This record gives sequence, C-alpha cells and structure tokens, in this order.
Amino acid sequence: ISYIFSAIFAKSLMSVGPFDGLSDEEIRTTICNANGTRPALFVPEISFDILARRQISRLEQPGVQCVDLVYEELQRIAAQSEPGELTRFPVLRDRMVEVVSNLLKRAMSPTQIMVQNLVKIELAYINTSHPDFIGGSKAVARLMSKMAQQKQERSQMPPIQHPPASTRASVGGGVRAVPEDGTIKGDSPSSVADDGFHAGDGTVATPHDGGQDGDGTGPGGAGIMNFIFRGNNPPGGSGRQSVGGMSTAGGGGAAYGMESGSNGFRTPLERMSGVHSHPPSIVQLPQVPDTMRQTDVPPTDRERVEVEIIKSLIESYFGIVRKNFIDMVPKTIMYFLVNHVRDALQNELVAELYRDAEVPSLMAEANDVAQRRKTCVEMKDLLSKALEIVNEVRDFNTFK
Repeated sequence: ISYIFSAIFAKSLMSVGPFDGLSDEEIRTTICNANGTRPALFVPEISFDILARRQISRLEQPGVQCVDLVYEELQRIAAQSEPGELTRFPVLRDRMVEVVSNLLKRAMSPTQIMVQNLVKIELAYINTSHPDFIGGSKAVARLMSKMAQQKQERSQMPPIQHPPASTRASVGGGVRAVPEDGTIKGDSPSSVADDGFHAGDGTVATPHDGGQDGDGTGPGGAGIMNFIFRGNNPPGGSGRQSVGGMSTAGGGGAAYGMESGSNGFRTPLERMSGVHSHPPSIVQLPQVPDTMRQTDVPPTDRERVEVEIIKSLIESYFGIVRKNFIDMVPKTIMYFLVNHVRDALQNELVAELYRDAEVPSLMAEANDVAQRRKTCVEMKDLLSKALEIVNEVRDFNTFK
C-alpha cells in the first residue's frame, strides 16, 4: 500500500502538467469569450476560474484509480492471511471470504465518494487568498521581469550585419535600390520622391507615369507609390501647380488621392486599372461566418500578455491543489478503507459466523477429508491388531 501511495500515485500526479490538454489558443479563446460584448480593461478573472476548474477536475480519475489499487491489494492480503486449518472446513472458509469481501466493498464506496468530494471541494471555491498563491500583482511583476530579461538578452546579442550600400526591394516585379536612409527614390535626381510626397516643403506631388533619367518620362522612374497610385498624367509633364493649397506635379493637375478628370477619390485598385467606379447607393454588410475562431487572427501584444498572466496563475494554483490532493487521498483511503476494515473485521466475522444454528453446517468437513479420516482410522485398527499379534509371537518365543 505504501508503494501504491508513493511510487505510483504521487509520481503519476507529479507528472501531470498544469497545461496538459490546454493550448495557448484555447486560453486566448476563453479570455475573449469572458470579455463579453466589449473589450475588458483588465484580464477577466472568470477566464482563470474556468480554466483552473477544468484542469483541477482532471485529478479526480487518478484518485479513484488509487482507491481501486488499494482495494485489490487488500483482497490479496486477505487471501494470503487464511490459515491452513480452514482447508478442512470449506463451508467456513467460503463464508469467511464472503464476509471479508462484503466488508471491503462496503468500505470502498464511501472512500471513492470522499475522494470525489475532495475534487468537488477544490472546484467549489477557488481560494485566491492562499498564502502560496502567486496572485495577480506578482504574476504581472514576474512577467514584466521576464520580458525585461529577454529584452536585455536580445540587446547583448551581436548586431546583425547589414549590407553597406543599399538593400534590394522588389516592387511589381522590378528591383529598386533602397538607400541606407530608408527612402525610396526614382532615377530622377530631383528632390521629389517617387512616393508622391515632396521631400522638402511638405507638398504633395503626383508621381510620373514613367520617365527617363532627368525628365521622368522613361520606364525607370517608377517607384512604389507610383506603381500603386498610377494616374493619367501625360508623359513629360514635370511641372508643379497648386490645387486647393497643395502642390501637384505633372500636367494632370490632380492632388494626392485624386485623379485627373475624376470627381472623387478612387481606390488604389481603380487607380492601377484606370477604371472609374461610383460608390454603391446601398451599403451591404458582409455575412457573419458560421464558425468564428480566435486563432484565425494572429494574437496582439495585449493578448500575448494576457495569456501569459493566465498561464502563470493557473500554474501556481494547480500546483497548490495537486500538492493538497497528493496529501489528502492517501489519508482518505487509510481512514475510510484500510483502518476501517482492520478495526471492523473481527466484529464483522463474529456477527456473521458465530451463530448456534449455523455451527454444524459451518464445521462440516469436506467429503474427501472425512473419507481420508475414516481410512486412517481403519488403518490404525489394523495396525493395532498386527502389533498385538507381533507382541504375542515375541512373548511366546521368549518363554519357550
């Protein structure tokens, strides 16, 4: 029994992790569901309660299995404790085995119920005031310390060697050179960047549709924003004119976000295709999907922090409950099963077997035992008569 408690039950429960069968995606989904119809300002406590109860309930099955193992061991002990004399009285032996088995079965049921109640007691009240519980403030402080340590480790790592001159960026199948200052410019040496913003005075310029080196009319002058916001400017138009207080470049005279000859804003796809479209008169909302999963969207930094805090709380509280359960289950089994059977066994045997009306039937010997005893008695009588004859012959020879 001691081996069952220490080497089987305790070691098996210590191998049970607080996050077995619980992924980060499930924790994230539980936090999202606990927020309700609006985002929570803080980490919702109900998500910790739900996940902690889910993990604690997994301890019930090992506790019940421990009761079964001790019950089977007690049955083996009872079988090995039978005296050899009981083989003469098979009826008495069978009745004793029956009484012991019934006593064990009656004691086993309340033991299992009590072990299950231990888990229900833990599920009934999540004691966040336990002195060994980490608590919310300590969990946040530990997480901040961990993040600071990781940041410090990253800062101590050797810097990544960048290319000395420029990096290469692919835009629409073409390759552009990206200078070290991060700006993307065309082949024209002018101060107007290809993304449509003037580098000096803050004015907005419409990129050229294509340009040669110097005048912006060749195919080499296309930048990223020029590729996206390609307009209908005539080739060769490099002059600027002010539209609504904004400076424009090119002959089209359209400000940033507006196309020449258009009455309103156009989407980047429309600017690329050059097709004019009018906004719909009725706004239609998209259909709600049949299944919505939080894992379809990458987690934000806030969600990562919330998941780590919940995991820290679950790990701390699960360790407390597991420690208590490892200590309480053997005590429960010893009180309700082992000690109870040991103390009540003698009284149970006397009450069930010590009856005057049942004594003759209980003390009835087996048929083969009676036959062997009868054979032994007859053999004894024959041997006694043979001994008498031998003695008479000896005495006759001595007298003669």
